[in-house]
Amino acid sequence: MVRFRIPPVRRVLTFGVTILLLAGGSGPASAQDPGPIGPYVVDARGSFVSVGQVTELATNRGLHPGQLSAWGLGLDVGAHVYVFKWRGITFGLGASALFAAPSKTLENDEQGSYGPTVKTRFTAVSPQLSFNFGDGDGWSYLSGGLGTSRMTVYKDQPTLPEQRSAGTLNYGGGARWFVRPGLALSLDIRIFAISPVEATDTEPGSPRMTRMAFNIGASFN
Repeated sequence: MVRFRIPPVRRVLTFGVTILLLAGGSGPASAQDPGPIGPYVVDARGSFVSVGQVTELATNRGLHPGQLSAWGLGLDVGAHVYVFKWRGITFGLGASALFAAPSKTLENDEQGSYGPTVKTRFTAVSPQLSFNFGDGDGWSYLSGGLGTSRMTVYKDQPTLPEQRSAGTLNYGGGARWFVRPGLALSLDIRIFAISPVEATDTEPGSPRMTRMAFNIGASFN
């Protein structure tokens, strides 16, 4: 038996459906000329993050993969500015920050008790260059950039163990639909290609990994 300290998938789906219903009942953002994309946008989104059960990540920390969370809920925030338009493409610059911290506790079948809680803490800071398609009422985009991330896996303890960050390529895409002036429904899918981290005398190493986050929430401008 496994106990998770993170909400089930259906809560993520319920959250997304609620936002879609609110968006659908608000009508168009404007009946006039929507104007260009931008000039800026701020995002605040809930995240469904694949943190994974990687064998090397677990064994380097004296654990087995089944003790690690496969996914978790988190928070994604970011901001972007739109600098110029060329042939239907609006170019943007910005960054986002993602945080997720799921945990998992396995039951000891022989004794009927519960083993140690293993926590996974994933953070990523992701600068991005974006290519945007649409107008002021809503647009889709493709984006990517080089940033950093940190994956910390540890048995529950009072202090967070040290773990170095890794160079991380992020890429993905999404869309924003304005349901009223200044407020949009925001969707984003982001993939993180994480570089390996070598072990030291005080910190375990981490393998090369690829992780994905599905983000849904609101955008403001």
